[in-house]
Amino acid sequence: MNRFNPSLLEKLEWENKNSSKNNIRTTPISQGEKLGGEFHLIMQQIGLGLPVELFLKAYPQIDKWVEAAKPFLDIPGSKQWNAEAQYLYKSQLVYANYDLIIHQEKQIIGLDWTIQKPSNFQLLENSFYTQLRLFLLHERTQLSAEDISLVYLFVNTGDVYQFTYSQEKHLAFKERLEATLLAFLAEVEDFPKETSSSYTLTPQEAHDKWFAKEISTEEYLAAIPEVEL
Repeated sequence: MNRFNPSLLEKLEWENKNSSKNNIRTTPISQGEKLGGEFHLIMQQIGLGLPVELFLKAYPQIDKWVEAAKPFLDIPGSKQWNAEAQYLYKSQLVYANYDLIIHQEKQIIGLDWTIQKPSNFQLLENSFYTQLRLFLLHERTQLSAEDISLVYLFVNTGDVYQFTYSQEKHLAFKERLEATLLAFLAEVEDFPKETSSSYTLTPQEAHDKWFAKEISTEEYLAAIPEVEL
């Protein structure tokens, strides 16, 4: 089982379209990125109810960003800070992170705040960063796709991008995900199947191997016997 986040999926899709394999390029962390990291840590501390006033007095720029984000913290609902959503798609684990997820009775809102400048709305909407997050919110809840939205807050400029979802978009993204992960899905299908005489894990052994990430969640559940009611 492999793990794929939006960044890896973007890279895979680019490589599939360009028929080339390139190493991931890294660049030194800039001062702005360091401040952005500190801003996210402060927002997490606010979510935990920890005092941050003294720090914000020492860093007025971060204080300005926090003030821009505060109105969104007042949105009613059950809040899940610094959250990660996962989904096992045909033996491959896809996941994404959210700065905040707000669960309401009839809708769910994912939020992501950044100090970066706003990018093109259409390009951002079509990116894996946006589509995977919307996809995961739909798959992990019982709500309809139309009741799911994702908000990007650009605290440097005050711009707000809101992306909605639909069943049509959900099905289209599934096809895109399938095409992007095709090589990895084929590897699983080509892997030799165990014969009926193969050793069967006990539920405890399966739990231990799953906890150690040696087997997938599907394999773990398959090892647990059904209980007749």
